Amino acid sequence: MTKVGEGGQVPEKPTLQQYQKEIDFNAEKFLNALQSYDISTDSGERAQLKGIMDQQLALIRAAVNEVKKAGIYKQDVKVENDYQQYIANDNPASLQALEEDVQTLRDYTKLG
Repeated sequence: MTKVGEGGQVPEKPTLQQYQKEIDFNAEKFLNALQSYDISTDSGERAQLKGIMDQQLALIRAAVNEVKKAGIYKQDVKVENDYQQYIANDNPASLQALEEDVQTLRDYTKLG
């Protein structure tokens, strides 16, 4: 049995690029769940999809906090606000704003 610290290499801290890929990946999963949520009429399915969206936003937020770029942080806050607005109102305008802001967040990950 190997003890903690035995094993040779120290785990590497994730790089900025890895965090950016994580943001992009989780944003894609969020958008997929959002699209399914929008077309679903089953309240049980919608509750499950909302849970998935909440989880993806938490993962995005954690990665954004590691990136520490002002622009991406502001965009993450905007996504969070749009998400709360969409869940509260569930209308096409709030859905479109949320989708656009998530896509902008994904675009930020490709810039830097």
